Amino acid sequence: MPERWSDRVPPLRGGLTTLREIDASDVYTLFTLFSDPAVTAYMAPPPPTIAKFAGFVVWSHQQREQGHGLCFGIVPGGMTAAVGILQVRGLNSTSSAEWGFVLSAHFWSTGVFGDAADQLVKFAFTTMHIDRLEARIALRNQRAHAAVRKLGARLESTIPSSSETGIPRDPELLWTLREEDWQRRPRDPRASAPDARQRIQTAVEAAQSELRRTESPEAVEPYPLFLFDRRRRE
Repeated sequence: MPERWSDRVPPLRGGLTTLREIDASDVYTLFTLFSDPAVTAYMAPPPPTIAKFAGFVVWSHQQREQGHGLCFGIVPGGMTAAVGILQVRGLNSTSSAEWGFVLSAHFWSTGVFGDAADQLVKFAFTTMHIDRLEARIALRNQRAHAAVRKLGARLESTIPSSSETGIPRDPELLWTLREEDWQRRPRDPRASAPDARQRIQTAVEAAQSELRRTESPEAVEPYPLFLFDRRRRE
């Protein structure tokens, strides 16, 4: 009997990156790289301590085991630790899911995101059998809007700027992606450009100079988190 994705997640290898399930070895790296306010400006509050980041990893594994969703670490060529996250979770409909992403600023405009996102989207459509992916992105997050548009996503609606309880929050745009639109997407020239690997190598060197530690954390504190679920701010 074939393994289900909820039992084990195989590494997904693209031309520039590898996606694999995040684990304890990523905690210090991601905690350090995500301390940049530019990285976390438009996402739900990230884990504020090493112990809570470790708790987020444990929670992510539990979500996968229960069949609710997955959290991949983005590992660029030249590194062994994740420098970003791609997350997908099921919605009420069994054929739809929501996804979110965050990437260290060192790797912006290198082609890393597009390469990694293609692997996730392909896995979601072909292995998880998802028909529709949704992303709720803060209106001001122009970089993220451009990124999902390049994947073939379509702008569907604007989400109200206040919660059901009347608490103000940034308005968001809802982007939807279906397999046929993804298949027809224009190809990102950065993924095949001769200098793509050089851009990534430069980013790797900059990221590694910032990293503090690599060992697993000693403590774990629960911290459920979906990256684009800004309702946590309330």
